[in-house]
Formats: sequence, structure tokens, C-alpha cells
Amino acid sequence: MTAQLRAKQERVIEAVRRGLDGEGAIGFIRESGYATTAAGIARHLRSMGGRGKVLEFIEQGLSNAQVLLRCFPDADLSALPKEPPSQGELFGFDRSTVRLVDLDTADSPVYDTTKISVRLPNDLCEAIRLAAKAEGTTQSQLITEILTTALSRSPEMFPREPESA
Repeated sequence: MTAQLRAKQERVIEAVRRGLDGEGAIGFIRESGYATTAAGIARHLRSMGGRGKVLEFIEQGLSNAQVLLRCFPDADLSALPKEPPSQGELFGFDRSTVRLVDLDTADSPVYDTTKISVRLPNDLCEAIRLAAKAEGTTQSQLITEILTTALSRSPEMFPREPESA
């Protein structure tokens, strides 16, 4: 079996872990970058012994990779992403050199950009994908352009206070 298939099955397990089913599960798996349908999810769950079996493994406290190993003992899961690093491993710095910034008094943003996650209806996400492809740009750049244009046209959020003479 291919590594992509195992990664997709891992996403199916994660959807079960989150209690998703139907359109919610399909949307979650598609957000992860895998095309699927309700029938496809059902087929993957049947190959793993059924939803009940997967839930049983999850209730035992097994990780998604461990569930896959239980369902497919001879599977090669080396291509699956490893466990995420712990918080301490993410930052290799000396705490004595950390300088706290008062965000209320800072003149400029801390970062040039900020990554956000937004839940969009599948049809809107598909429209953005197609529009970005037609314009030869990335989806992120298109969304940024749309938001910038829309926000520049919106009325002021806070009315100006009258200037006193």
C-alpha cells in the first residue's frame, strides 16, 4: 500500500476521534488535502474492521499510527508524520535572553504576516481555488487581496470624535 493511502486512513481515524461523520468528516479530510466521499470513508473504515473497532482502539488511548498498526500489522508506517514536537522542543533558546514586548505600546506588528485557520463552506473554498488558478496566483494571495479590497471599502469602524475648538 502506498504512503498516501496510509496517510489518508490516518485522517479517517482522526475524523472518528473528533466524532465527525457525514459531511463534517468529508470536509475535515478534504481540508487535510485528501479527496474523499462518504463511500470512500466507509470503505476505509471497513478495511480497518469498522468504525466500532476504530473507536475501541481510540478509547484504549492509542494514537492514530498505533491504530493503523493494529489494523494493518504488516504495514510500513515510516512515511506517516511523526508525533509533533513538544512545546519545549520548538523553542531552543535561553530563557534569560528573552525580552518581553508590551504589545499595547509596540508601534509595529510583531510579525509581518499571521497564519489563520478559517472554516469555509466547501463550495466557497472550491470557488477560491478556481479563481486563484484562473488568476495565476495562490489562494492565500487571492484571499488577502479580497480582504484588503473589501476592508478598504468598508465604512470606518469607529466614528471620529468631533474636534474641540
